Amino acid sequence: MSIAIYTYHDPYKIDSEPYWKEISNCPYYCVAQTLVNGLRKHYRGKYDGDRVTTVKRITTALFEEWESPAYMVKQHADIDNIIRNRLQENQAIANVDKVARALLFNREEVFKSIRTLFELNVDPGSIQYDKLNKEQELIVNIYKEISLSKMKGDFILKQGLSESEVDQGIVNAMNWRNNGYNYSAVDVSKVVIHGVHQFTPLMLRAIDELQKYKKVILLFNYQKQYSNVSQTWFDIYSAFECEIQDFDRAEFIPSDPNSVSFHGNKLADQLGHLINGSRKGIAADQQYELLEFDNMTEFADYVAGIFESAKRVDPARPMHAMREQIYAADSSANDILKIYFPEQFGERQFLNYPIGHFFVAIANMWNTENNEMLITDINDVRECLNAGILKEDIPGELVSTFGRIESLFDGCTTLREMRKRIKSVKKSKKYLTDPVIQEGISHVAYYSIDVKELDKLNRAFEELGDLSEHFYEDFESRPHNFREFYRKLKNYLQTEVLEDREVSDEFADILRRVLKRLSEVDEIDASASFECLKATMSIYLLQEAKIEKSADWIIRNFEQIDGDILRSGHEDPNIIYHFACLEDEDIGSLKKAEYPWPLNDDFFVLAQNPIDWKYQVYVKCCNEYKNFKRYALLFGLEFNRAKFKLSYVRRNGDREREPYYLLQILGVKTRKYKKGSHNRTSEDTSDLAIPKGSPSPFDEYDCHRFRICKYKFLMETLVENNTVYKDNFLLLKFLEVMMENAVREEMQGVPISEAIIISKLDEAYECLKKYFPFVRNVNRIDAINTIRNRLTKGKSKKFPILTPEERRDMMLRELFIFKSLGDSKGDQDSPVLYQFPVLPNEKLRELLSEDNLHGTNYAVNVYDWCEYCSNKLICAAYYSKKRN
Repeated sequence: MSIAIYTYHDPYKIDSEPYWKEISNCPYYCVAQTLVNGLRKHYRGKYDGDRVTTVKRITTALFEEWESPAYMVKQHADIDNIIRNRLQENQAIANVDKVARALLFNREEVFKSIRTLFELNVDPGSIQYDKLNKEQELIVNIYKEISLSKMKGDFILKQGLSESEVDQGIVNAMNWRNNGYNYSAVDVSKVVIHGVHQFTPLMLRAIDELQKYKKVILLFNYQKQYSNVSQTWFDIYSAFECEIQDFDRAEFIPSDPNSVSFHGNKLADQLGHLINGSRKGIAADQQYELLEFDNMTEFADYVAGIFESAKRVDPARPMHAMREQIYAADSSANDILKIYFPEQFGERQFLNYPIGHFFVAIANMWNTENNEMLITDINDVRECLNAGILKEDIPGELVSTFGRIESLFDGCTTLREMRKRIKSVKKSKKYLTDPVIQEGISHVAYYSIDVKELDKLNRAFEELGDLSEHFYEDFESRPHNFREFYRKLKNYLQTEVLEDREVSDEFADILRRVLKRLSEVDEIDASASFECLKATMSIYLLQEAKIEKSADWIIRNFEQIDGDILRSGHEDPNIIYHFACLEDEDIGSLKKAEYPWPLNDDFFVLAQNPIDWKYQVYVKCCNEYKNFKRYALLFGLEFNRAKFKLSYVRRNGDREREPYYLLQILGVKTRKYKKGSHNRTSEDTSDLAIPKGSPSPFDEYDCHRFRICKYKFLMETLVENNTVYKDNFLLLKFLEVMMENAVREEMQGVPISEAIIISKLDEAYECLKKYFPFVRNVNRIDAINTIRNRLTKGKSKKFPILTPEERRDMMLRELFIFKSLGDSKGDQDSPVLYQFPVLPNEKLRELLSEDNLHGTNYAVNVYDWCEYCSNKLICAAYYSKKRN
């Protein structure tokens, strides 16, 4: 058949174009779901039923096997084996080991590159090797080896589809949502593809197969009066090597100053003429304003406030209730919003559940060389304990215990070392009789914990080791290791999790869909490296998505503007269309679309000169991506029928950014964003009532905690009933205090000698080091030097005989690490200047009476003291102050 290319000038009047009758009742494929929704909203029944869907649906329907997980896993395995075996054995390649490691490190990009070459059906014989860099040469060699071997069967992308296969693909695309859709009246002799600017190789292959039996109509918007802006579309579609039919229509000119969208439409008109090189009729307009956000976090917080307000108005459809519809040239703020509103971004995937984290974590830790778990990130251990897989009496007790004593495992690289340290702590607790040391280590987190809890954690580590061996032991030496691993995993999820544990109905449903996906393991006849298995786990360990639980992005990208703008004329007139992240580097940059590494523009332009139109269109699309965002901004402003807002984000990390230069030329004024009442507020939970019968009587150390920081008193006195140091920084400082106190105790009345001090500190360290197994020799040296300098800097010739006051001072050092942090410029009432006065019992009883505590607001005082607070790790105020 053929390909035809039509333009339309006004997205609101496509049904007035001369070709409307031709396209009004045929399968219709849009660039994105937002365009599908917009067409249905504006044109009502004219875009009815499931005949109108996305381009993604028809490509998947035509090339279902190519998009299947089993196919992708086999392809990963083939590529991995070539790089690890045949490539690394090729000594003719300079630095082959380094290059192979680079390819394996970027295995996902390499995978995409090989698939791109197959999708474009590149002829390896036509490539000019002298124009390739070393990495590209290796990629081509891999591609060539696959093409000439039996592995090519794993990379077959169907071509030369029969007419019946094409017809079935069209039917499947219409039936993807509703198997009962009646398509009998649909004219399937032609298809429309609407609004695609960035054609992928797979889209182009689909068009090529469709055009053999159907008339393929490509449709895009064209603005003749802003020809330089729209030229990007002509440049891409001209590569199809067929005539572009542009029907002469009246161009839109903003003329109604009373419309709510007039100023935005006028701004689009001025931008269009400016890009065309004409300043005629353009004047700086003070009515245009650009809101300035300091950073992406501030922008995300602004959006979160709008979204939360919308949820209160319409919990079922908050996106429709948002008073600002937001489109960003850089939509990465969604990564922050996912933390606030995970349910908004589609159904939670299996790998994002704790049980999914478990399998990812043990894979991260498994070392194939030693056939055991190698711990490089302690967070992997935490993920395993938090998954609910390992046996525990109370849900969450393992990860809670681990969190309290994590400092014990600092420096451990294996589970064996971690279990050895637990054993050492239990032994010390059992045989320790020295009351001084007993009192001292009561302030060490892992000695303040019950032996039974240590035993449970020890058993969990043993079980974790057994499970990891069950799945991964001798993985790389097994035949068909992928199939065997996924079979084990499937059996484990079925019998040990789904049938043997209590799980929610929602998660049980997810598990069943994961198991359905895993049923394809029988088709995987592949063996590859363990690293390749890790790379492919994310392909398999996903549940089949439910249509009704698809993602609804809070911040949309510029590719979604063309569809959503069609809804603007049907929205509440107070709705604002907000165009965000309008920085020069996003709108005005010369960035090209990124090819998968190591392919680049030189590879496609210099190293080859193919005549195939699909190749030419793909390369042209990538080169024209730099012009798309300015087109999308102008299109959005021009055809918006609601109010509008502009904004940009000033900083990216430490780098300052400028607003889009054309907006600056037009005199758009910036205004700094100030957080208003519409943003999210957190409930004040600092006023915690303490019930009658709280611990009493308190001692003077409790009183000092209370006066320094009410929150410190709450945690250390009322909750933990002690000062317990949990992180390694404080434990090292506490070891230093214990060493110094031990020397002061032993050396009373003895002349001060630097040599004797060092000797005694060495003795104290040797006595105490077994209680601090994570301490390294450099820590010992630092502690001894610090204490020696402190003990020898005074004028006294002898160590003093310890008085009750000095012993009190030693205890204060244990409980507060550094008890006096002077700051002559500070507030005289600041806790930083607190000197620990001796308080009479009457004052203590009055200050810490039950009646007084019952109404206390346990708010945080953030000062220099916080660095030495035993609960700083859970104090949000401390981290907030530190960050600012």
